[in-house]
Amino acid sequence: MKIVVFSVGKKQRRPGTKKKSVNPGARFERVLFFLFMLFFISLIVVQTAMMNPSIRTFFNSDTDVEGSPLQYEEFLYNQGEISIALCDEEYNEDLKLLVNGDEVAAFSQNIINLTVKNGDVISIDGSLAGEAEVELVSASSNIKSSDIGKRIKVNSDVKQLTRIIIE
Repeated sequence: MKIVVFSVGKKQRRPGTKKKSVNPGARFERVLFFLFMLFFISLIVVQTAMMNPSIRTFFNSDTDVEGSPLQYEEFLYNQGEISIALCDEEYNEDLKLLVNGDEVAAFSQNIINLTVKNGDVISIDGSLAGEAEVELVSASSNIKSSDIGKRIKVNSDVKQLTRIIIE
């Protein structure tokens, strides 16, 4: 059987033992770890607050810098003009004119004039209309196209009329 004796109070050093020195590198590591945890937790708190739109206004003050997409800056692109005519009828509002897949006009009149940019794809959507015939009547002088005078028949589908190439 063993008896263990504990001393309470001031600890006395035994003779012949040296005082342990505190490692200064360990103290520096503790400070770095504490700073890292402080910044990491503050980052999580700020990101969580940014998810709430009413709080986001306090953090974000430069909303005017964002601007608008470049595609709306018309002066950056060379433009041309084309005319597309409906051959058989005076008008057919169910027949739509598409530029790059977006509806830009309906044939509410016989001839439609369009302003186009380089690389635009002109299509005719007749999915709501019956059978119709459309012709590319004219193009401005800066448009390189062999499709002038081209006629296509649309039978309840979408057909590509031409692709615009500007010199």
